Amino acid sequence: MSPITNIPDAAFIEKNMLATAGRWLWLYEIEVPVEGSIINNRYRFIRDTDPVTFRGNVYSPFPVTHTVTKQDDRGGLPSVSLSVSNVSREIIATLEANNGLIGQPVRVLLTHEFILTTGESIIEHDFKVTGTVATEEGVQMGLGDLSMYDTYIPAQRMLRSYCRHQYRGPGCGYSVDEADTFYLAACDKSLDGPNGCVVHGTSESDAGVAVLHPDRFGGFPGIPVPTTLGAL
Repeated sequence: MSPITNIPDAAFIEKNMLATAGRWLWLYEIEVPVEGSIINNRYRFIRDTDPVTFRGNVYSPFPVTHTVTKQDDRGGLPSVSLSVSNVSREIIATLEANNGLIGQPVRVLLTHEFILTTGESIIEHDFKVTGTVATEEGVQMGLGDLSMYDTYIPAQRMLRSYCRHQYRGPGCGYSVDEADTFYLAACDKSLDGPNGCVVHGTSESDAGVAVLHPDRFGGFPGIPVPTTLGAL
């Protein structure tokens, strides 16, 4: 979870009392896809016996809980386990229809009864479902900040002669108007190839716009060329 850096005054006073008058409330939000729609359903639960309204949304009582954030002894990414009752079999059908909800957003919040109307939270963290295990008694979801299967590592590669920028993206910055005679619709990602960065700089000059290329070339020409020194 994120470190607690700003506890609202009402909750801070309650925290320091020997006996609190109000309830500490754990809230959960789980996003579930809707077939044929680009808008997902967001189910909202509370680990309590009574529903509450928070930020205009109703959180319904449901047997749900989570573990503390933990990190393995190998320096792995922090993870949380979310447990939901499966006794009524309501959850299993949703899991089967949506690939175990892998990759779906989950939000875990902690707030207090006295600050519900202010919309303030004490802890609030967004996760994604990284794994799901279902039994007759319950469903256990692994939550994490990042799914390694969806991540390219390393995020970027350093190459001598190949530009890493997306063509016409922020890093590239090529801005000759498409209606202009000198506009180039594509780039071969090279520095001085037949349709590379130098050629695009020439088109910018001819079009009368700011000449950004080849200064914006996203490769690393300074990387030494490997040599065998005659050993092979």
